[in-house]
Amino acid sequence: MHKKFVRSYDSLEAIYEFTENILASRNFAQAIKFPVHFAMEELFTNMVKYNPGNVNDILLDIRASNESITVSLTDFDVDAFDVTSSRDIKIDAPLEQRKVGGLGLHLIQKMVDTLKYEYSDRQSTVTFTKGTG
Repeated sequence: MHKKFVRSYDSLEAIYEFTENILASRNFAQAIKFPVHFAMEELFTNMVKYNPGNVNDILLDIRASNESITVSLTDFDVDAFDVTSSRDIKIDAPLEQRKVGGLGLHLIQKMVDTLKYEYSDRQSTVTFTKGTG
């Protein structure tokens, strides 16, 4: 299923409801739902935050099977930003020694099974999967 959402933090509630309806229809466990919701929220908010002047909606596509959930977020008329790149996150360092930013993407990379980035003609698509087993 796919749906476009207005580029606004106010869309998060509607995104959550859209996603939860799909996940609930498959009776996925909370252990699957949490990382899916977290990754979607983090990716969507980054798209909003780092392209504030963009007026294009963001496309969300969710495909669920008994074995996995695949989620794609597509952003239009944007510069490239590869979310799959390694992040220099020092999670063991004291807070005052850490750099701001990047922790959300680092967590996504650890929580999902696959993370893929595609960019062409100013269109950015991030796709992740989470297995159900």
